[in-house]
Amino acid sequence: MKKIHYLLLCAPLFILPFCTSSSGEKNKEEIKNRNTNFISSGDKSIAVLELFTSQGCSSCPPADRLLGTYASKENVIALSFHVDYWDHLGWKDPYSSKEYTRRQYNYASALHADVYTPELIINGQNVMIGSDENKISSTIKKIFEETPDAFLSIKNIKTANGKAEINFDASGNINKALLNIALIANKTTTQINAGENGGATLTDYNVVENFKTINRIENGNNVATIDIPASADLKNMSIVIFLQQKGNNKITAADEKNAAM
Repeated sequence: MKKIHYLLLCAPLFILPFCTSSSGEKNKEEIKNRNTNFISSGDKSIAVLELFTSQGCSSCPPADRLLGTYASKENVIALSFHVDYWDHLGWKDPYSSKEYTRRQYNYASALHADVYTPELIINGQNVMIGSDENKISSTIKKIFEETPDAFLSIKNIKTANGKAEINFDASGNINKALLNIALIANKTTTQINAGENGGATLTDYNVVENFKTINRIENGNNVATIDIPASADLKNMSIVIFLQQKGNNKITAADEKNAAM
């Protein structure tokens, strides 16, 4: 685990409010009934894993590989955010972004946590070392025991003129939530020529290549767009959408589909 200490960035993260269902078993059944198109099965919540990593960090490859094992698991969405604060130490990560570094720092401020790589944050509230398999597994298990109170379902994705248009449904407790959209490369392979991993060939999974936040969505049908590179291999790209509460960062719903659907 590598820690690098910086001053906290001032830009606020889109920190998102959690409201629990308050109407008992009847509402739980109603929530289940709305779940026909949700990625989750039964009444399980979904776990969104955000790994903050870098190709310039020698401690990161084990966490990157572990994240890859979760990429195809049911009820789990894995995202790899490559930070840029390792870029001046010999190798510039081609997937790094100041925006993703800012997201990590804002999480650190909200969660009173350190900033390091590899750092994993699950559902916006649980922070841990990205290679701690036991803690990751136990955290996900606890999330699966929760009853979700919001749902997202991607219906269709159309790509044209450098944009992906996402048609999706939202339901449940969404009034105080933001919608995050991530364009991800499902699998990438990079020959590292310098830095701590110099000479290695690294494979990364679900690498975020573009990220966007929408301040408000509606119950029912919605349409959103995100820029997509003209050279992108759509068969190797997916789009993730997830709701995050404005008050406490809690992620309450998510869905993922291949960009070439």
